[in-house]
Amino acid sequence: MNKFVLLQTFSKKAKMKNIYTLLLLFIAFSANVSAQVQTAEASSADSLINVIAYFCKNDTMGYNFQHVKMKVVDNDTTVNYYSESEFRLIVRDSTSQGYKIELQPISHHFETPEDTVMTQMMEKLINSLGDVPLIFTTDELGTIQHVENWREVRDFTRKASKALMDSLYALKPEMEQAIARQRFEAALNMQFANEKAILESYEELTIMFGVHGKAFKIGKTEGDYISDQGYPQHVTCVASYGKTSEDAGFDDDYYLNSVSEITIPAKDVGNLMLDQVNMMSEHKMTEEEQKVMTSAIDEDAKVSIVEGYDMFFNGWPCDMEYDKITDLKNVRNMEIHRVQWTSRVWGIYGGSDEQQDGVSM
Repeated sequence: MNKFVLLQTFSKKAKMKNIYTLLLLFIAFSANVSAQVQTAEASSADSLINVIAYFCKNDTMGYNFQHVKMKVVDNDTTVNYYSESEFRLIVRDSTSQGYKIELQPISHHFETPEDTVMTQMMEKLINSLGDVPLIFTTDELGTIQHVENWREVRDFTRKASKALMDSLYALKPEMEQAIARQRFEAALNMQFANEKAILESYEELTIMFGVHGKAFKIGKTEGDYISDQGYPQHVTCVASYGKTSEDAGFDDDYYLNSVSEITIPAKDVGNLMLDQVNMMSEHKMTEEEQKVMTSAIDEDAKVSIVEGYDMFFNGWPCDMEYDKITDLKNVRNMEIHRVQWTSRVWGIYGGSDEQQDGVSM
């Protein structure tokens, strides 16, 4: 889960590369994770892969989720954030209309290069969420529909966030000068404000179930589309059948790979950054400061989204990856998400509840 809010400030005297880095952070992290692979247009059924969930009641899948943020400046790589969590998914009910699934957090650990006090507090907050499972529903194809207990999750996280802020600002009162507590706490709470926000904060679920209910043409396809942010993008997609692994895979497993390339004009990059800084900072920027920032942006930003979805034949996610790479001048930001299965216990679709298949990696 993406529960860590990365906040930075800048001054008029900041070095140029720091401005570029801040811009890249905003561009890379402002958009929610969402599948960019394009669904197939009308084609014969034999030429398509349909991503459909064939789950059974009591199916149980174990997963590992890794989330890494890296910055590369002049071939010098810095890891800004590393997160790793373990969780399981259990099918609590299966009907002709869809599935009810429970996400049970098991453990969570993350690291940042600075501010170990903040890191420890955030880790404590996130691990406390293990007491609150997430209950979500899907349609019959496996597309997520609703979070049943989103109010319970929201209320719990708000109480935990307040306790976190109390401790953090008591230990570091100087933070109030850079980021007012009220703004910081409000930004954190916005991640859990309603059902939609809570679901989006569980990035692992967006990655795992984002392609369910869609159809993909077998082979390689290319096309030009408009991104969710309104910019032109070129998408290359490859889809095919094949075992997810020799030891634990099946002949009817399948995979979807995609690369999306997006260009954001320099003028739009500058305007987006101004809006972000004005929203998060107590300091009202002067016209001179605004000119300093916008004049520093004289090149387009390049965004590449690389996706890989390996699926078991029954629609359970096997190995899923969503990477976002943002380039501006000599600075590259990389954000990597990867979800891998660790264990499985399946019922036999269409069989009795006693028929099960249990395997661990």
